[in-house]
Order: sequence, then C-alpha cells, then structure tokens
Amino acid sequence: MKHFRLYIREQIRWLAVIVFLAIVMAATMLLNNIPLREILYGMILCFFILAVAVLTGYSRHYDSFRWLEQMQNNTAEMIHDMKPPEYMYENQYQACLRSIACEKNEFQNRTAKRQQDMSEYYSMWVHQIKTPIAALKLLIDEDIRTYADADNNNEETSYLLHERQKQQELFRIEQYVDMALQYTRLGSETNDFVIQKVLLDEVIKPSIHKYARQFIHKKLRLSYVPHDIMAITDKKWLGFVIDQLLSNAVKYTKQGGVTISVVTTPPYDDEHKKDNENMSWYDRTDRTPDAFVSIIIEDTGIGISAQDLPRICEKGYTGYNGHADRYSTGIGLYLCREILDKLGHRLVITSEQGCGTTATIILRSVHSSCQFVK
Repeated sequence: MKHFRLYIREQIRWLAVIVFLAIVMAATMLLNNIPLREILYGMILCFFILAVAVLTGYSRHYDSFRWLEQMQNNTAEMIHDMKPPEYMYENQYQACLRSIACEKNEFQNRTAKRQQDMSEYYSMWVHQIKTPIAALKLLIDEDIRTYADADNNNEETSYLLHERQKQQELFRIEQYVDMALQYTRLGSETNDFVIQKVLLDEVIKPSIHKYARQFIHKKLRLSYVPHDIMAITDKKWLGFVIDQLLSNAVKYTKQGGVTISVVTTPPYDDEHKKDNENMSWYDRTDRTPDAFVSIIIEDTGIGISAQDLPRICEKGYTGYNGHADRYSTGIGLYLCREILDKLGHRLVITSEQGCGTTATIILRSVHSSCQFVK
C-alpha cells in the first residue's frame, strides 16, 4: 500500500489532467444534447482503461522499486544485473550508477591498500623499536649491578633510585609499544586468533612475572594460588588482557595489594547485574555458556567513581576520578573489551571509590561439568 501511494503521488499530475479532460468532454457532449446514458457508458469505459493503465504502470514501478531496495543492500552484485532500461533517462541513470560503483570500488581498494600499508609500517616500527628498548633495559640493569657490586652499603642511594625510576619509565614505554602493536593487529581484517584449550596458569604466571618489579617497587602484596584449570581461549590475546588489567591494578593501588584467583563458578549473572549499579557489564553474546571459568583480579586501589564506571571501556575515556593521571590513555580497557568480544568472553568490572576494583574475565570451561583438569 505504501508503494501504491507513492506511485499515485508521482502520477497525480497526469491523472488530474486526464480526469479534467474527461469532465470537459462530458460537459461538451451534454451541451450538444447527447444522451446521458451514452456519456456515462463512455466515461466508464475510459476510466476502466485508465485503471488498467495505472495498475500496469504500478506493476512496473513496484518491480523497479524492489530492485532498487535490493541494490541498496548489495550494490556490488546488483549493479551488474540491472534490468534493461525502458526509457532513455533510465539508460543515463544506469550509466551514472555504474560510474559511481566503479569509483566506489577504486576508493575502497585504495583505502584498504593504505590501511594495509599503515598496519605493516606500524608493525615493523614496533618490532624495530623493541631492539633499542631491550638494549636500554640491559644497559640500565648492568649499571645497577655494577654500582651495587661496587658499593657495599645495601641502602638505596639517589643514583640507584634514579636508575630504578628509569627502569619504571622504560617499562611504561614497552607497555605502550605493545599496546600500539595489539591495537594495529586488532584493527586488521585478519587476526591471528588461535582458539584452543589453554591452561590458565600458563597465561597468568608470565603476566605476574612481567609486573613483579612493579609490585616490588611499590611494595604491594600479590596473592595468587596456581590452579590446574583449562579454558577455551587464545593464549596470547588473553595474556595481553591480563597484562592490561594487572597494569591498571598496580598503577592505581598505593597500598595493600592485588589478588588473582581462578574459579569455576560464575561470580555474576544477569540478575546480579540489574541489582548492582557499580558494575560495568560487557557482553555482546546473547547466549549463556553451560560452564564458566572466571579469572578475578582484585586490587585495593583508589577505585572508580559511579559516574565513570559505565564508560570505562569506551575508546579514549579517562574518567574524572583523580586517577586519570598523565599516563592514562583511555585505550587499555577499550582494547580489553574488543579482544574479549572477539574471543566470545565476558568482562565484568565492579568498583567502589576508595575501596578498590575487581575485574573478572568469564570464559567457557573445557568441560561442561567445570571439573579440574590435572
């Protein structure tokens, strides 16, 4: 009915002219004393022919409209399967569409090529910059060992404090370099995801070892009990997510410590989500897994304010809780969210300002019974 109204609206001028001419002809015949019966017979015949013509035109109009709707959804294929033009202007329109489609394909190809070149360049740059970073790290470590061996006094001197501060800053640079590499890889059309059975302890321990100096430098306590629990995930990308969550936990914790635990019971469900306002729930999958494994990273840091919590996974959002220091980029949790989305996992973040933050990664267990694998 909608298409028919549109068609009548388009043809309303011609229909009005035809009806006006019919009325003029009927009035002329009445003035010439032609019987009314014959006039009505002629008018009914004319309007019947007009109705047939309108319905025939509407049929062609409907087919053309449906074809245009299909072409909007699949331009690449429909542009080469256009119906033969009925009028000269249709031929010109089709020629214009083919020209636009050709320009669109060329633009897409150029854009894809440019993005591929940029991705390859940044990947190459990241790998190249890691060499001087590693060299600087070795030089700083060597200086610290040399000075410590030369000085029998075990107290931290200003020189050692400066060197350890250099280590911290160099570690931050290495973090941002890794983040840039993962950001580039995540945005590419093809990702090197390898979904398999993974022993979570083999993913968590390297991250703990990576941030061990950060815990020692800030004198924070780390609590983790190894578990022989397996889950279906990608080892490398999940390790990057754990690195980011540990980085945030260390960065925003001044005293106390961080607790990492692995459990086989989902700590949160949809009903809990509705009842807890201090929760950032991220789940783009509508299904609920049969069995879960949860990696819980809990810190005693400054926490996240209630107004910041719903937006912490947005790209570039740094928040206004006093923790948005000069090192914050607003990219880390965004990458975590995107990676876990692609892996089909869930991310739950609960926090209360001044009382710490808890980040939970919910994965699918290897066994539906959630039994330990030894």
